[in-house]
Amino acid sequence: MSSALYTASATIDNAHDDDIWHTCWVPGKHQLASAGADEVVKLWDAQSGECTRTLKDGDFAITSLDINAQGTQLLTSSMDHKLRIWDLNSSGDQSSPAMAIDAQPINAWKARFVPQRGDGDPLLASTTDRGTVKLWSAKRGKEVRELNTSRPKFLYALAVSPDGTKIACAGVDSHVYVFDVESGALSCSFAGHSDVVRSVSFSADSALLVSASDDKQVQVHDARFGSPAATLMGHFGWVVSAEMHANGTYIASASFDAKVKIWDVAQRACVETHNQHAQAVWSVAWQRSSEEVDVPRPMLASAGEDRSLSLYDPLLA
Repeated sequence: MSSALYTASATIDNAHDDDIWHTCWVPGKHQLASAGADEVVKLWDAQSGECTRTLKDGDFAITSLDINAQGTQLLTSSMDHKLRIWDLNSSGDQSSPAMAIDAQPINAWKARFVPQRGDGDPLLASTTDRGTVKLWSAKRGKEVRELNTSRPKFLYALAVSPDGTKIACAGVDSHVYVFDVESGALSCSFAGHSDVVRSVSFSADSALLVSASDDKQVQVHDARFGSPAATLMGHFGWVVSAEMHANGTYIASASFDAKVKIWDVAQRACVETHNQHAQAVWSVAWQRSSEEVDVPRPMLASAGEDRSLSLYDPLLA
């Protein structure tokens, strides 16, 4: 009989006043952020379960959440079409961000930091409803260029590789697209899904790409060679979030079937199912390492429609 990999260590009920759509860890820390339909970002101490800060600017639902690799800045996009950068080094609750960019409708559904390479201008990426990804200067707040899938469909999902060389996006047309950041060229695409793709994320080494779809599948793609690697089936509802463990061994997924599943990549099989949520689970996120602090056995977080935030401790993973 197999042993458990993770155990549910805490559930924070009513963590928000509405659906929680996003979770993201501060690299190298036992601290994570959550956001969603109630227009507020909350930062949590994962060990005590206490909310340590709230960030709010405006009365619009937050459509994406990201934290840079240094753990110093937090990025949101909202239904008012604005990108906001928040300073995590400052203390206390905040009602105004360090920078706000009015991206105009609908140019900022999902947004991510692009890791800076060399002396270039730090960038942000955001998806549109027209099959494009816009790149913005994080210093000047201006659009610098655009990546085009050539299919004018809504892009729900966005990911930037940890090494800063690739951008992946996906959405309504069920395809997954991977662009080279430096050249802006489409390097490969994947057509394995049969329905809307809600989530894409890269492995820690930037080699593999994980996608989650309304077709109830999680798929793994080799982003280096443009080839499919695995298809994981077992959810009974839309799969809306999926992330790979830092060591590449496991994938966590969240679904409208109210389940969090952990998959063994080599076995291509679900090895653990968690039932902490009463309704759809919108987000899963593994704890992240930083340049200074390695997290070899990361915690896992999930959040969803039931407004709860669940935390899971590693046993064997």
